[in-house]
Amino acid sequence: MVQASNKSYSPAKIRLAIATLGCKTNLFESAVIAQSFEDYELVEFSDDADVYVINTCTVTNRTDYKSRNLIRKALAKKEENPDVAVVVTGCYAQRSREDILELGDIDYVVDNQAKLDIAQILKSRENCFRDIMEARDFAFKPARNMLEHTRAFQKIQDGCDFYCNYCAIPYARGHSRSARYEDVILQANLFAEEGFKEIVLGGINVGLYRDGEKDLADVVQGISDIEKIKLVRISSIEPQLLKGDLLPRIARIPKLAPHFHIPLQSGCDEILSAMGRRYDRNLVAELVAQIKELFPLAAIGFDLICGYPGEDQARFEDTYQFLSSLPISYLHVFPYSMRKGTVAAKAKDQVPNKVKSQRSRLLTALSAEKKKAYAELLIKEKAKISGVIEISGEDGSELLSDHYLRLRVPQRFEQGEWVQIVMDEAMGHSFILD
Repeated sequence: MVQASNKSYSPAKIRLAIATLGCKTNLFESAVIAQSFEDYELVEFSDDADVYVINTCTVTNRTDYKSRNLIRKALAKKEENPDVAVVVTGCYAQRSREDILELGDIDYVVDNQAKLDIAQILKSRENCFRDIMEARDFAFKPARNMLEHTRAFQKIQDGCDFYCNYCAIPYARGHSRSARYEDVILQANLFAEEGFKEIVLGGINVGLYRDGEKDLADVVQGISDIEKIKLVRISSIEPQLLKGDLLPRIARIPKLAPHFHIPLQSGCDEILSAMGRRYDRNLVAELVAQIKELFPLAAIGFDLICGYPGEDQARFEDTYQFLSSLPISYLHVFPYSMRKGTVAAKAKDQVPNKVKSQRSRLLTALSAEKKKAYAELLIKEKAKISGVIEISGEDGSELLSDHYLRLRVPQRFEQGEWVQIVMDEAMGHSFILD
């Protein structure tokens, strides 16, 4: 569908405001979008700008709401100045284009595959909104920098072919497709030249990365071979894709962060089956044991959906006991959010919101216990941890460590500086656990 507008911009310097919701993949894409403009000044989204770009998310009803709210804020700016251009892209835009156009005078709604071309679309004044399921190639444009981040988030994969019963993202991102290995290394080198010390590898289902015979382990090794890069972190990976020969292969790479974030979603086999997940909890327990054998002090975190349709009290307690038994470090807990067009949205045994909230609080409390115990373990073992300074102030510095615990130190380091620390209670370090 072609969408034309009379709004265009010349190469002259423009004031650009970008709001980014959702995942690390969106963060990378927003950086590429900004740097695709020939000359721009990045301003706060609340400030006056020439172009407002909203890079949306649709993983939950809450992110849909936040996306609409940001769009309305941009439209309010346009009411004050009709020359303002408002561009909406991202997963909510891909799934709900017509709803977005009803909000007001939107100049362009850009599909996920074309979002890196927003600067060119504004020049040409023509946008062809495409069905993302037709996309077969990985859209690549390099970024030299991130937008206000000290760690580099690098997208190496897009789309997902798993179609879990609760998830709308495959319909917003399309089929799995991967960046060329040569482009991955090119991008990593650009980040290294800009002074980034840590690269976080991301995608919609990053464990599916393939370029010919190259897989995720090859990517981790290739980026680790760049001298200026100190740490390579995998953002999130499906348990069945990590288990097997991938884990021991990446375990041999010294620059790999000892941090594994796994979208478990449930610890009950009946719920995992209802979700359409491709593993059972025995595989997860074996994977955790394998990780701890190879990385005794590794951080292991899970995504959890609580209140999934059919999760009665017994099934919730099954999940809770399973999680309690594992040597994990933290949980990211999400109450189930019904997404239109998914199998789970049609289920009759929906869980009341009040029950979801109660279970979410219990799992969040369990996460706090796990995180505290993990921090105490690192201190007891006098663990060597490292990371990039994210916040620097007169009273000290903060970093997100390679072990995925935020740490405050009394020394003042420069933002972006790489530091290595031996954990010891007497040294005055403190973990930020909230």
